[in-house]
Amino acid sequence: MATRRYRSKQYGQSEEELSKKFIRTMLGIIGLVVFVILALFVFAPTFGSAFGLLSKNRNDTEEAVTVRIRPPTLTNVPTATKDTKINLAGYANEGETIKLFVNGPEVAQTTTGADGIFNFISIELIKGRNTVFVKAVNAKNEESEPGETFTIVLDTEQPKIEVESPKDGSTVKNLDKRITIIGTINEKATLKINDRMVIQKPDLTFEYILGVKSGDVEIKIEATDEAGNKNEEIIKVKY
Repeated sequence: MATRRYRSKQYGQSEEELSKKFIRTMLGIIGLVVFVILALFVFAPTFGSAFGLLSKNRNDTEEAVTVRIRPPTLTNVPTATKDTKINLAGYANEGETIKLFVNGPEVAQTTTGADGIFNFISIELIKGRNTVFVKAVNAKNEESEPGETFTIVLDTEQPKIEVESPKDGSTVKNLDKRITIIGTINEKATLKINDRMVIQKPDLTFEYILGVKSGDVEIKIEATDEAGNKNEEIIKVKY
């Protein structure tokens, strides 16, 4: 009998301890749920503001890229010229200020009209290579990227003509009534012989067969380089 009472008492204590543990566990779960709910109410607006700020900054960046103004465009820019001062023209958005840069620094400003056209008058060049480009500035003082850069060569020298054959004052003898004219020009040029177009070879030489009659023959060779400089050579032969 003593043994049974001891066991019953022992079992009773175990059930009581389990009940207390269960209650403590439930209280812990309830407390955790309450904490999570409070945390959501307290910290959710902060997280929302942070995400909103990130989103706003991203949108602002995208908008800044979108509204960047278009660079202006120069038109009909010569690759070479014999003139020390030239005029330049182009187009951009209406009412923009256009800045012209020559060989590095800004040299002039103008404003586009209602049609978007702009003009620069009497822009001075240096001998040899010149680089030019333009930028646009709108009413908000926003500046565009540089437009296309162009290279203009200022060349004031005439092309040099060297005639290898026939020599001036010589007599040409053959039976086909033709004279073969052979020579060289020191640069790329447009070539005419007695007012007829002649093709210049890639090595800058030329060769042309001219039909002639017996007697005195005048051969006029005209060369015009890319800058517009002209030169003329006249040789006289007998046939």
